[in-house]
Amino acid sequence: MRSPLALTLFTLLWQLSPITAREVDLTPVKKWIEAQSKLDSLHGTFVQERKMKTIKRTFEKEGSFWYQSPGRVRWDIGQDYLAVKNDKEVLIMQPKKKKMKKHTLTGLREDERFRGLTFIEAGFPRTLADFQRGFQVTRIVKEDNYYSVETKIRDGKASLALTKLVFYIYEEDYQLKAFKMFFRDKSTIYNRFTRIFTNKAVPTGTFEPNIEGYQIED
Repeated sequence: MRSPLALTLFTLLWQLSPITAREVDLTPVKKWIEAQSKLDSLHGTFVQERKMKTIKRTFEKEGSFWYQSPGRVRWDIGQDYLAVKNDKEVLIMQPKKKKMKKHTLTGLREDERFRGLTFIEAGFPRTLADFQRGFQVTRIVKEDNYYSVETKIRDGKASLALTKLVFYIYEEDYQLKAFKMFFRDKSTIYNRFTRIFTNKAVPTGTFEPNIEGYQIED
């Protein structure tokens, strides 16, 4: 996503100084959303790092993503994982195994098992109200030229697994450059974007992948 998830690799410093001690100043978030609202499309590449509490090794994979306003998203990690949200459904695909799951947008919102999949477009908010319906900003800190926006998930059931989601916003253009997911089992997934192309023409079929030969699972 390590997205969008999305441009050089960033070393994020954790010597943080809060913007405010008591009340969070949402100005960086508002500027981020304003910048996103001007995008027609976004394409980029990312590196995903996954760490688990019981394993010292960091698992690293490369991927790419597409975003098209107002809500189409494609998150692609080679032959291992492909998630596509288009106008009518969400597809979660395993190209190597030729397996997939299909979810209607309504079902995705209503079925607690799949609510976490809606985070696929969390990095592309359209309005502050929409963003705040899903996330509560708990802290914003400045790290050199970046804002670290720490959030809690408002959905109580989703928050049972995902305890915190942090967005890293570049001060120069207020674009998302990375995001990190913190899970209750102490594992983390960090997506940092390596290249980003704004308003690039979206190839035909990007959000309608070929599903021929795939086994559909419940």
